[in-house]
Amino acid sequence: MAAHLLSHVASDLCIGRPRVLALPPSTPVAAALAALRAGADPFVFVDAEPASRGKKTAAATYVKVSVADILCYVCGDAGNLSDPAAALGRPVSAVGGGHGGVARRVDPQTSLLDAIDALLTDGCQALLVPLLQTRGRKRNHHVLPSSDAAAADCCVLTREDIVRHLFGSISHFSPVAALTVDSLGLIRRDVHAVHVDDDGIDAIPLLQKSISDGTAVAVVDDEDALVGEICPGVLASCDVEPVCAAFAALSAGDVMTYIDCSLSYAPPEFLVRSVRAQLKDRGLDAMAELMDTWDAASLPLSPSSSLSSSTSSDEESPLGRAQRPRRMSSGSFGWRSTEDVVACHSGSSLVAVMAQALAHRVGYVWVVDETSGALVGVVRFADVLAVLREQIHPQALCR
Repeated sequence: MAAHLLSHVASDLCIGRPRVLALPPSTPVAAALAALRAGADPFVFVDAEPASRGKKTAAATYVKVSVADILCYVCGDAGNLSDPAAALGRPVSAVGGGHGGVARRVDPQTSLLDAIDALLTDGCQALLVPLLQTRGRKRNHHVLPSSDAAAADCCVLTREDIVRHLFGSISHFSPVAALTVDSLGLIRRDVHAVHVDDDGIDAIPLLQKSISDGTAVAVVDDEDALVGEICPGVLASCDVEPVCAAFAALSAGDVMTYIDCSLSYAPPEFLVRSVRAQLKDRGLDAMAELMDTWDAASLPLSPSSSLSSSTSSDEESPLGRAQRPRRMSSGSFGWRSTEDVVACHSGSSLVAVMAQALAHRVGYVWVVDETSGALVGVVRFADVLAVLREQIHPQALCR
């Protein structure tokens, strides 16, 4: 079994996975947002080195962009908040900023160990693995006509994918898997947290950091008890324009309520009125206007084309509200609420924490005090993967 695990290569983990959505850097932010809404994956990939792409295909680098990245881009700059329409019209290359991390293209025959090492490199959050060519006509419904061909024929592997794969052979990681996350030094105390009454806009810098860390922003009360979270994966099922408005106008706790309502049908009218009033009080009239006139189906895919033809109703539209929340093919479940947090105690075993995270399709688990419920820290898949990597060699697995 040890030899079987060590013989795996990156392409072995890509069977049945769809091609990624790859966009050129010049794609408007609004078009990238429309593509994210229509696609099954929670992120798109933007060429970080377009000038050299013709000469370089191996180990190419791409920026990973998600709905949460676009939200941070709009809310993280006062100018963008004052003129959101202009912000959405700029090239998507302006969004990355390194917050979402990078994805690196690797050879399909890259060994499992080398793939793990690549994912543990600073800034790397995903691997793009070229799909094995098959005979017959290739069909790709996820790639735009102007997409980068070097990435268009790839699928994506994340840290969560590798951890899930290793979890299938967890018995071979004994006794480490049975040790507590505390004894393994896996609890990170430097969590990104805001108080429930803090301004929602104060969570944006923390959300940017959490995207990079592969975690979320914890929301705590006066006793530091964990009451919810603002999760990048949950935001993947939200509509950016109204949620940006909510972050700019509401407290962190109210933003959570707004997000949860957005995931079902629509926020209550009193909350919407409060957002509009707060925006106008803060001089963000353009944001309030965008919120009033927002229509997902009106966002163009590119300057010359649209992602889909106009539709007569939300129920018929692939971009309509009736289609969300939806399950993503990788990353978090889109329908998780902000209060549906995954938590453990410092005495929880590594295998138990892994099982929790994988069951909820997140790459982290909050650690809370067993008695008070106060937030203690977080366990990240990046650190879990590093611990498992130390055990992956024939001598360790054959003990």
